[in-house]
Amino acid sequence: MDRKPTYGELEVAVAELGHKIADQQNDIRLLSDDHTRLQAILETAIHAIIVVNDRGKIIEWNSQAELLCGWQKDEIIGQPIFKIMPARYRKMHKDLFSRVVSGERGRNFGMRIESSILYRDEFEVEVELAVALNRIGTRNEITVFLQDITERKRYESQLHLLSVTDELTGLFNRRGFMTLGDKQLKAACRDEDEIFLLFADFDNMKWVNDTLGHSIGDDALIETALLLKNIFRQADLIGRVGGDEFIVLISNRKGEKSEKMVVERLEQGIRKANNKKDRKYKILLSYGTVRYDHDAPCTIEELVSRADQLMYSNKRDKKEAGLDSHT
Repeated sequence: MDRKPTYGELEVAVAELGHKIADQQNDIRLLSDDHTRLQAILETAIHAIIVVNDRGKIIEWNSQAELLCGWQKDEIIGQPIFKIMPARYRKMHKDLFSRVVSGERGRNFGMRIESSILYRDEFEVEVELAVALNRIGTRNEITVFLQDITERKRYESQLHLLSVTDELTGLFNRRGFMTLGDKQLKAACRDEDEIFLLFADFDNMKWVNDTLGHSIGDDALIETALLLKNIFRQADLIGRVGGDEFIVLISNRKGEKSEKMVVERLEQGIRKANNKKDRKYKILLSYGTVRYDHDAPCTIEELVSRADQLMYSNKRDKKEAGLDSHT
């Protein structure tokens, strides 16, 4: 027969139970404090923070995530994280998610990755993201940190454009022309397109600057740039590669346009411009044109050099024939 506990034993047991309850209440209070502290951190963070469970469902979403992605917290909790990813990036992010949630530290783990997210399925926002794996008991969670880099990318694009663009005319400068020209030449070679390069020099620029002033000289260069833009197609590459030197790379489908037709278009455009009334100067260009020989490949630099030599030959011939008048 079981012995009944004495009053003293009951008193001790009740006291121990009271201590356990107090400890549990203290643990609950500490957990509550931790949760409050975590929420404060999430809501005051300057970056968007999203927490995802091991099934890819969103379980935490701070106010910056609301601003960045356009979804309110109560709309997005429980939704798959891939909902905010553009379709073309979903496979990449699913693969990354699978590796991270399984505990595999791939080469992108802990690194910042540039990507894009969707703003309420309406448009894309460029972001930099990083992921962190959190072990919660027996399960894994992933915290995703997102930063809007739209303005930074726009600024970088502007800096790049400035580095390859001529400030006065808006055409490509030598660096820009050579870089893009090399790519365009390789593409045209691959497709076996007809390729022509025209190198032009403004004959009377010194006279314009010395007689009419450098401001008018700048106007003449700008007018020449606009003339070339109007004569040639948007797909053609046009650059100002020296003080008064211009260059055009033209690629066409086989048989579409001959070198002679390129020159005729240029001369027709110059005549039309010079026939305008009350001109203070004439646009007088010496030029050389070369056709790329697919049977004797060369670099863009070599092609430019050949056209440059032909341009100087044309300039010399005009001077000897007395065709270099200024007005």
